[in-house]
Amino acid sequence: MERKLIKVLFLFICVIMALVCRHRSEAQETKVSPNDNCLRSILSVKGCFNAVKAAFGGDIKGLTKDCCHVVNGLAEGCFPVVFPGTPFTRLLVKAVCTEAYGKGNY
Repeated sequence: MERKLIKVLFLFICVIMALVCRHRSEAQETKVSPNDNCLRSILSVKGCFNAVKAAFGGDIKGLTKDCCHVVNGLAEGCFPVVFPGTPFTRLLVKAVCTEAYGKGNY
């Protein structure tokens, strides 16, 4: 009887853990409306998408003034969509653009 109870409790704990691990909190959800053209916006400037990706490797020469303008104009919810796995994209680009073009000049 005790062995059966342990198995049932173990199964119950496994189910609870699976549900907890699968649950996504509201803070993790990416909320981008279908009207936001996140990718289209950044692709409108030739080479901008690749320039931002290259900036994470230290190559910042591709971040043109137009690219800086587009990236800094993206809605907050676009960043996890366009650049998944890179939560500090906006901060990096803003720092590089401010250094290169001056604050507010892009």
